[in-house]
Amino acid sequence: MACFGCGLAAAHAYDGFKALRRALPAVLLLGAAMSVAQYLLAVSGLWNLAGFLSGLVGLGLGAAVTRLPFYRRSVGDPQSTAVAVDEERQGPSLYLAVSAYLILVVIVAGAELIPQLHDLLNGVVIRVYFPEASTTYGWVTEAGTGRTISVFGHAGALLGYTSLIAYFIYRQAGHYQPQALRRIWQRTLSSAVPSSIGIASMVGMAMIMDHSGMTYLLASGISESVGVAFPLFSPLIGTLGAFITGSNTNSNVIFAPLQQHTAELIGISVLIILGAQTTGGALGSMLAPAKVIVGCSTAGLAGQEGEVMKKTLPYGLLIAGSIGLVAWLVIHAV
Repeated sequence: MACFGCGLAAAHAYDGFKALRRALPAVLLLGAAMSVAQYLLAVSGLWNLAGFLSGLVGLGLGAAVTRLPFYRRSVGDPQSTAVAVDEERQGPSLYLAVSAYLILVVIVAGAELIPQLHDLLNGVVIRVYFPEASTTYGWVTEAGTGRTISVFGHAGALLGYTSLIAYFIYRQAGHYQPQALRRIWQRTLSSAVPSSIGIASMVGMAMIMDHSGMTYLLASGISESVGVAFPLFSPLIGTLGAFITGSNTNSNVIFAPLQQHTAELIGISVLIILGAQTTGGALGSMLAPAKVIVGCSTAGLAGQEGEVMKKTLPYGLLIAGSIGLVAWLVIHAV
């Protein structure tokens, strides 16, 4: 539903109902293909690839749709969005450009589907034992191990393998100049360190709230205030978290435990509530000021971030509200 909603919203934001009518066949086709691909991958055990591969399905099918006569315009058309391309410019071929993504698919699929490789990569893990902790108000966190981290099979490690292979492929093809590796490393650090600090801070705050009973206390208050109407607000909470932090991941770190505890206290489906949370987080991520700033700078709209957010926020809130309504209906139907 979020997939269809975002496609329809983008078309309407572009040129109102005129663009919406014209884009409707493409939105329905792309939305259906991406949704089916994501569902099939998720229920087949490839949930960690579901979003990524469904996105590739949408890109591939979208490239084909743009070649249909209905969606092609002549260069002389004043409404044409075609951009003149310098034919003399020599860039990487399409296959070379997407090779890194294909390598990532192969590596992740192999790590998940080949038992011997899966066991080999996950043979070394980091596991820390924590003693019991209690607060002066009587909240007790039982002793036990924290999250298990696979050193060589973690998602970050798989991305690292992909990056190294892609680097050597691009270098062999002659698309990297001398000292390219140093520049890549410096830019990676400059962009990764601030976000890593932010994520670490968010995770730390969420763990403190959870282990001190704060999350449970908030959940208890919410459950008493809204009761069975909570599913209506669940995606909006996820949207708010991502809007503030700029990341669906951060939104889930902060609010997923809260939503889980609230669902348990009310006695409704935890899975549906967490699905609504992360769907709302995905919507909030694309509306977040941090993302809007990056998008505007890329599109040459620096300084117009306020206008962009003013136009896009209603769409995001409408879709998130619709997701909440669906979550409420599904929970009461079950």
